Amino acid sequence: MGLPPDIFAVGERTFIRFSLAQLSGHQVDQRYWRYFPYAIWLEPERRLSNRSDYLNEYFEMHLPRSLKIAKRAMKWAEPLFYVYLYHFKPNDPVFEKLAHVAQGFFTGGAIKSGTALNSLTHDLNLFSTADGPKCIAESILKTKRGLMGWINQFDLWSGFPATVFAQSALIELLRFPKEKRRQTDYIHLAFDWGIQAQNQFRYPETKILFTDALLLAWKGLKPPEDLKTAMSAKLTSVLGDPRVDQEQWQGISSEAVQVLVGWLNTKSSE
Repeated sequence: MGLPPDIFAVGERTFIRFSLAQLSGHQVDQRYWRYFPYAIWLEPERRLSNRSDYLNEYFEMHLPRSLKIAKRAMKWAEPLFYVYLYHFKPNDPVFEKLAHVAQGFFTGGAIKSGTALNSLTHDLNLFSTADGPKCIAESILKTKRGLMGWINQFDLWSGFPATVFAQSALIELLRFPKEKRRQTDYIHLAFDWGIQAQNQFRYPETKILFTDALLLAWKGLKPPEDLKTAMSAKLTSVLGDPRVDQEQWQGISSEAVQVLVGWLNTKSSE
């Protein structure tokens, strides 16, 4: 699909164009309807998700008509692809409608078989709001190439991790069974995906789930020494030593904290 546009800037411009059309009483120029999805979910006071008239006109007339025209189809499908990833909102009725249309187009024969885009949308069920994030998480783990390696394999752009969909996929990864969470490949991917180079959580909202997922998998078990050392070093570099810096560990389960403290105490006594 190539690089996405600045979807928030495009959304803002599109919102202004639709607002001006409403104020002037004129119809929206046909060429602007292609960008309509970018303006559906802006800030609460600047969005078109509550304009049922525009939504109906887009989904019932402009979009289906344009997706049937070969030379227009991909230009109109591209906003669906990027808005789906950036604004991922399961259970939102309008978003579910967008996801349904996108799934129908991208898995309906329009995309050449054997391409990365076909594998992503058809084989990995990307546009299923229920299963897509988990399928993607499983695929990233299975490739054993790390997050960026997987991104390159599927011809996505380097900013994919910044999308809401990518965060949802990581959350699914952190909910994998304990047996998987003890695998070396899993642990490497979790740190690669969940922690940025600056030793900060890529998605701060995942701090508790992330830490519990990695530590509770080892409750009552002894990890390999090299793995224990690496995990201890990484977690304390991000959150500090729980024996000293307890504030950073607030919210994380006491059982998870006890697992790490046990590792650290064992190391200190050696």
